[in-house]
Amino acid sequence: MRTRLPITLLVSLSAFLPFTADGQRRPRPRPTPGGRGGIALGALGAPTTSLGIRGGYDAAVDRWSVGAQLRLPVARRLAVVPSGDVFLGDSATDWQLNADLTIPLRGLYVGGGIGLLRADDRDTGERGTRAAPNLLAGFEPRTPGGAVRPFIEGRWTFPNDGVRFRLVAGVSVPIGDGGRRRR
Repeated sequence: MRTRLPITLLVSLSAFLPFTADGQRRPRPRPTPGGRGGIALGALGAPTTSLGIRGGYDAAVDRWSVGAQLRLPVARRLAVVPSGDVFLGDSATDWQLNADLTIPLRGLYVGGGIGLLRADDRDTGERGTRAAPNLLAGFEPRTPGGAVRPFIEGRWTFPNDGVRFRLVAGVSVPIGDGGRRRR
C-alpha cells in the first residue's frame, strides 16, 4: 500500500498538467548554427537527447553518490531517463540503476519508474539486490545557448525496508545532432 499510494498520486496528478497541442504553438524561427537559415528545433523547445553527470546525497543511509544519466526523448512531453549511481563510503559497493519516465513542465519535471538497488536491507541487515519504485521531481533551467543544462532533482525510492530520499545535482549536455532537423 505504501508504494502504490505515491505512484497512484503521481499518475492522477498528471491528468491535470497543462499541455499545449502542437497546432497551438507559434514558433519564432531562429537561424540554425552557422547561419544557413531554417529553424533550429531548439527554438521550438523540442526535447533533445542528452548525457549527464550527477552527484547526490542519500539522507536515509547518510552517503554521497556519483553517477550518470541519459535523457532519451520519446515524445514532445515524455522522455526515458536511464541512470545509475554508485554510493561512496563503506567498504561495500552499493549502487542503484534506474529506468524512469519524465514529463517536462516549463523548467520543472516530474516522473517515476523502477530502480534496481544493491544495498543492505535496513530491517534485516542482509545484503541483496532488489527492485523498487521511484518518484522524482526536478528543476532544469533554460540556459543561454542551451549547451550545458544544470539540474537538481529529488528522488524517492521505495524499497521494502522504507523510503529512501536522495537529492541529486548535475549537468547535462546534448549529444548527437543536438536535436536539429535534418533536411
